[in-house]
Amino acid sequence: MKDKLRTLFSIRTKRQAPPVGPLPPVGSSIMCRGLKMQITHPMPRELWDWMVLSGWRNVPVANDRRQSIELPARTMKELLDAAPSEREALHARILRTTTPAS
Repeated sequence: MKDKLRTLFSIRTKRQAPPVGPLPPVGSSIMCRGLKMQITHPMPRELWDWMVLSGWRNVPVANDRRQSIELPARTMKELLDAAPSEREALHARILRTTTPAS
C-alpha cells in the first residue's frame, strides 16, 4: 500500500551508492551497473581505488540473488594488465559491449 502511495504522489528518493568496501580478496565478486566480475588475481590498492571511482563495489552478500551479467574471467586480467592511461578506454569498452540495450 505504501509503495502505491509513494508512486501516486511521486514521493521517491533515489538510492545512494553503496559505501566503499575494503580491497576485495581473490575469489570474491564486485559489481557495477548490473555487471558482476569475479576477482581472479590479487588487486593492487591503486587499481581498486580507480575502480571505486568508476562505480565498482563489493558484493555485500555471499548468495547475491540480484540479476546481473557475469563478465568473463579474463576481464579482471585485462584491467590488471592495462596501463593506467588505457584503463578508462578499456572500462568504457567493457561497459558498452556487455550492457544490454535498453
